[in-house]
Amino acid sequence: MLMGSDINPFDSQETKPYKNDPRIAAMTELVDAYQNDQMHQYEAVLTKNKDLLADPFIAENIDEVTRNMRTKAVVKLVAPYTRFKLDFIAKRLNISTPEVQDIVGFLIMDGQLRGKINQDAGTVEIESRTDTDRMHAVGDWTSAIRSLASFVLNESEGFKADETGSSSLGGGPPGLSSAPEFAHQQRATGGGRRKPNRGK
Repeated sequence: MLMGSDINPFDSQETKPYKNDPRIAAMTELVDAYQNDQMHQYEAVLTKNKDLLADPFIAENIDEVTRNMRTKAVVKLVAPYTRFKLDFIAKRLNISTPEVQDIVGFLIMDGQLRGKINQDAGTVEIESRTDTDRMHAVGDWTSAIRSLASFVLNESEGFKADETGSSSLGGGPPGLSSAPEFAHQQRATGGGRRKPNRGK
């Protein structure tokens, strides 16, 4: 149970001769309840067989096993909900509300739950995995669009700068001057208009 193994050591040939021993029978029930995620049965076995704790090894490790059992129970219980109250979980599992909060906090920090605890209200809001994945997808799509736009602006011939540093709309008909060149020609030729003869 400490290693999270699904193997029941009391199913082995070596332990079967001792299956009628009350303590072995109690341990078998405890392991069965743990492996089947039956928390209430697990707690009932411990309550009914307090002499199990007389074993030093069991007494030393039972708290960790119980904590693992309760953590699994919390995960299973909150799975259908997007919002729940801590005291609701506590009543269902017959444990204290502070312990539920501690377990939920651990699950959030460990990444097993996506949510936030509202300590004042005693509630937990679970983030929708679908909404989160959609937000990541939109972010990736936006980045791809920006990269494409940057490529078009930098690589397209219509937006390249010529050697003089001026921007031109490339690909125009031969003989068509750019705006700065046309203005220079107009000034040099008098603008293409003849001055009026004021002496007549």
